Amino acid sequence: MSEFLHNLTDYCKQAYQGLKQVKNLRLSSLWKVFSLMGKKEKIAVALLALLAIVNLYFSFINFYHNHSAVVPAGGGSYTEGVLGQPTYINPLLANQDPDLSLTKLVYSGLYKYDSNGRLVPDMADGQPVISDDQKQYTVNLKRNVKWQNGKPFTADDVVFTVQTLQDQNFKSPLWSSWQSTTVEKLGDYSVKFTTKDISGPFIYNLTLPILSKFVWGHVEAQNFLLSESNLKAIGTGPYAIREIKKFSSGKIDQITLGAFADYYGGKPKISTVTIKFYDTEDDALSALQSREISGYGFTASGNLPLLENSKDNLQTLSLPLPQYQVAFFNLNDKVLSDISVRQALNLATDRRKIIDDVFKGQALLPTSPMLNGSGLNSSPQTAAADTGAAAKLLDNSGWKVDLKTGLRAKKGVPLEISITTNDYAPNSKAAENLAEQWKVLKIKVNLTVLPTKQLTEQIIRPRKFSVLLFPQKYNEDPDPFVFWHSSQAKDPGFNLTGFSNPDADKLISEARNTTDQQARNQKFISLDQIINSQTPAILLNQSVYIYAVSSEVKNIKLKALFEPNQRFYDLPNWYIDEAREWK
Repeated sequence: MSEFLHNLTDYCKQAYQGLKQVKNLRLSSLWKVFSLMGKKEKIAVALLALLAIVNLYFSFINFYHNHSAVVPAGGGSYTEGVLGQPTYINPLLANQDPDLSLTKLVYSGLYKYDSNGRLVPDMADGQPVISDDQKQYTVNLKRNVKWQNGKPFTADDVVFTVQTLQDQNFKSPLWSSWQSTTVEKLGDYSVKFTTKDISGPFIYNLTLPILSKFVWGHVEAQNFLLSESNLKAIGTGPYAIREIKKFSSGKIDQITLGAFADYYGGKPKISTVTIKFYDTEDDALSALQSREISGYGFTASGNLPLLENSKDNLQTLSLPLPQYQVAFFNLNDKVLSDISVRQALNLATDRRKIIDDVFKGQALLPTSPMLNGSGLNSSPQTAAADTGAAAKLLDNSGWKVDLKTGLRAKKGVPLEISITTNDYAPNSKAAENLAEQWKVLKIKVNLTVLPTKQLTEQIIRPRKFSVLLFPQKYNEDPDPFVFWHSSQAKDPGFNLTGFSNPDADKLISEARNTTDQQARNQKFISLDQIINSQTPAILLNQSVYIYAVSSEVKNIKLKALFEPNQRFYDLPNWYIDEAREWK
């Protein structure tokens, strides 16, 4: 700024010196001289004067651009398409994507996730103070937070929110995750959470968006689901609900939100955000192509070609999710109990082919979900198949090719594999692809595709499969307990393979029972090595969230998501309009 003022001062001094040279000249004298000129001279003088004015104008523009910078400006509007209908814009009841997404705009929690998926303070003033016994979390609150009705945010709101969801009469889907926790007010801006046992994953519960005691404190349990505040929500988040527009049928067409001027994080740059609701993905993508909406996100694989016609107007982000497509081996199956068979099938799996054929390249080579979720570096699984090594492994294990049948067998037992999956297109197509790859090893491969409900009830719960191709979804914390601890091998646990290893169980339990993230990471590394050595499953690929947003929107910093609805944590960073200001 000092350099700019110095240059501007020099500029003004030069102009003043020039004016001093002509101070004795009068306009009438100049006009008299001009009138005595011939026609050509007058034109020449006029042109010189015009050039001087143009030169002065461009000099000033150049000077302005050299001493100013483009900065985000307030204003503009953003419209996003969402599938489904909103029902509960209430963090204690939200369970579907429209509700979960809107709560991220309207409400705030004590903590949130940044654009890289890291846990950072939101309404909390710094990280929690964890007691020596690792069971108490003291959280200090920011003091400048206001509700969108102007009321101050205090510890009373936090205590009220947690105690409400802990009351089963309020029917919150979050009830079970808070039953072993107590909360108490230490002061107007301080709260303490106490867990029954040491829990490594507990800290992620503190992203819970907080309800206003002033708004909800008088609502009884029997009226909680019916309150109009479930749609006309009042939070502390960056955007406040301004209008709910409905069709004559009563279905909600769109909800318009305005930037909250008193938002503690600073008023968002984009003035208006509108969420439009669609019944089908095709409808939403058509709206994106026609520019009826400015953004839409999805994880399905078949719709990428529909974006091609609009790619010049869109920026498309591929954001990793902690979701994996997995081939689970039933370790109680007579054939698959042989580790050599499992390892051979792993060697024969071409992951890149599945990613390209099924997902059109829009999926990632998988890394360990435990290491990836912990923020540790983890190398992707091998992409290409090594069928030669796989065949040699089977030969050495006694699974020889029968010259009569052309298929492998061992002591009269044929090497026969059955892959079962649901009728969700990416899964059924991946299963077909996998079956063809494994058949190269001279293995008989059967394929069964069932409706999801039938698959769940008749196949997954009773564990009646040899190979199950199905998704596996991790949470923000990469706690592997429900997936790999031996106690979870039967329904309702999600240890689908029946994997059982005492060392693995010990590592899983130890990782759960400490808040020391570095210690947890070391446990995860050792656990990952055990699981890889036993090959109870094959990670085929990692899902990505495909987020298409208008090129007019700037400063989108998203790098990864745990849930698609968390994309709106980043929206206060976005802007559309720009201005220039002096450096």
